Amino acid sequence: MRVAAYLVVVCCLLACSEKEQPSKDAAGWSTLPNEYAEHFKIQARGAARRVIVLGPGGDQDTLGKYVLGSDPDLRWQPVKAPLQRVVVVSTTHLPFFSALGISGTVVGAAHTEQIRDTVMRRLVAQRAVIEVARADGLDRETLIDLAPEAIFDPPFGNVPKASAAFGNVIAVTEYLEQHPLGRAEWIRFFGLLLGRTQKADSIFHAIEHRYATVRSMNIAVPDPPTVFFGSSWNQTWYAPPANSYMARLINDAGGRYWTIDSVAKENGPVALEQLLLIAAECDHFGLILAREGKVDASFLVGGDPRLAKMDALQKGGFYGNSARSDLFGQALLEPETILRDLRCIFRPNSCRQYTPTYFFPVDQ
Repeated sequence: MRVAAYLVVVCCLLACSEKEQPSKDAAGWSTLPNEYAEHFKIQARGAARRVIVLGPGGDQDTLGKYVLGSDPDLRWQPVKAPLQRVVVVSTTHLPFFSALGISGTVVGAAHTEQIRDTVMRRLVAQRAVIEVARADGLDRETLIDLAPEAIFDPPFGNVPKASAAFGNVIAVTEYLEQHPLGRAEWIRFFGLLLGRTQKADSIFHAIEHRYATVRSMNIAVPDPPTVFFGSSWNQTWYAPPANSYMARLINDAGGRYWTIDSVAKENGPVALEQLLLIAAECDHFGLILAREGKVDASFLVGGDPRLAKMDALQKGGFYGNSARSDLFGQALLEPETILRDLRCIFRPNSCRQYTPTYFFPVDQ
């Protein structure tokens, strides 16, 4: 999937509260509680499993209902799990397959030139993974030839709705999760459908532990720096709300996100005059971009001299660069690495000889 779609994650540390107990419905299905993820639900009835995928509206916005195997309830889409042959529309999902050790189940992918996952890049070079995208959507003939059992697709993708020609279309909405560990927890979703449940659980809990360890280093840090984070599109600035993925990462890394009042489901516009006032009060100013080569303060703000001269840019500017690292893919499974990157930007004296992976200070 194209990186532009991903431009701009109350939870305690491990074991900080009692887990919610599963509740059964009239048919005997129990919802297994997630740790952080809010946009998929796994339900169990004995050894049987089914999964629900939710959109921006949460419980009132069901995008997909999938049952593993067969079920007499025709409202659920049957999935022949574990899946053996799949097509993946968003390249950002491929690291989940590599982490689970089942990259070979992917027989087709869209936008293969954008794949950063090293295992998948090798499979593409060997033509074990075939390009399925065209300028106007997906290549019907290629999909028919590949005969996938399922197509994993973000709902804003261009996949035709489920049909005999294309197999199951399974919605994936990890990008809606506001907590970094919520996005990482989607490995349990893939693990269920691909027959790697135990391995997925193990990987997720290891990620959770590492994240908690790094976060704990920043809890008692005095005087956290104030941080603005945003994006620019067609000369208009946008900033994620206080309940967003990036705000959570900034706060957990020992910063203080510039606003605590805005609660929303998407980024909001920020007028240039307001942005100038915000930047004047902040210690750090960051954004996400795709750039080959040097990124200095001026480039970070599109050459605007009023912003570029401010200390938040000159001394505290930072960026995530999707042209340099797998910011929208592998980073989902390494949120603790993002915390370290941000922590070392906010407090560089505490991180000697540290090499960042996903977020970088501006070039001086």
